Amino acid sequence: MPTTSPRPSAGMWAQLPQGRTWYQLAGPENGAPVVLIHGFSVPSCVWDGTFEHLVKAGFRVLRYDLYGRGRSDRPNCSYGLDCYVAQLAALLDAIPWRTPVGVVGLSMGGPIAAAFTAAHPQRVRSVALIDPVVEGVPLTWKQRLLAVPVLGEWILRLWGKRQLSEGLKHDFYRPERMPSSMPARYRAYMDPGFFRAIHLSVRQGMLGDHRAVFQAMGKRLVPVLALWGEEDRTVPPSQAETLKALVPHAVVKFIPQAGHLPHIEQPEVVHPLLAAFLAP
Repeated sequence: MPTTSPRPSAGMWAQLPQGRTWYQLAGPENGAPVVLIHGFSVPSCVWDGTFEHLVKAGFRVLRYDLYGRGRSDRPNCSYGLDCYVAQLAALLDAIPWRTPVGVVGLSMGGPIAAAFTAAHPQRVRSVALIDPVVEGVPLTWKQRLLAVPVLGEWILRLWGKRQLSEGLKHDFYRPERMPSSMPARYRAYMDPGFFRAIHLSVRQGMLGDHRAVFQAMGKRLVPVLALWGEEDRTVPPSQAETLKALVPHAVVKFIPQAGHLPHIEQPEVVHPLLAAFLAP
């Protein structure tokens, strides 16, 4: 069962089969349930504004840290899709949420949302994707080194904190729109277990080709909305065409003057779209 943290306002922990998961749950208890899944490395703080907006809109909102990120444990798991689908299923059981939920997946959280929907369609009411990794993230030769056993983790431990923090700017069309507190909050959870998790996620292909996963989700005929920053340099907007081919019933909308995190750069556009789509 969930255990309360020393500061309840900061969130709670659930003891799950693979380890403790930090989560925050807010909004009216009779509100439509929504789950926010963050991306590759920045934990659930990436959802600050979205979490607040959806709660105020009357949703019952859950955000949590994936294993190896943020406040959650760094267990001995694959750090691939199987690990993260199992984590979400166990967390929903622990809360417990029995009714179908709206799932929102950002970046790497997109294929997690898709895989969860394909595996547990009865638990999903709708899926919203924000700049999801469909065909893979184009990596430089230096970034590809992170997948090399031993070497990749060693590189991350030596230079990961600085490189990952500086790389946040790359996710924004206009870097000045990045919240000033974001880099420090990101770095606060960069311990050795975090770097190991990042390394293993790269090795497991979490930034790679997920077309089969989205195709499987598409067969479930769950309503799907995809929002894409027109200026995304991390996951090119051209991948939206591939997503549409795999999930023909998906509604795709492009967000102008936004990069990889349009919900932060253009919240006045993205948040109303999400709220309208997620409404039961």
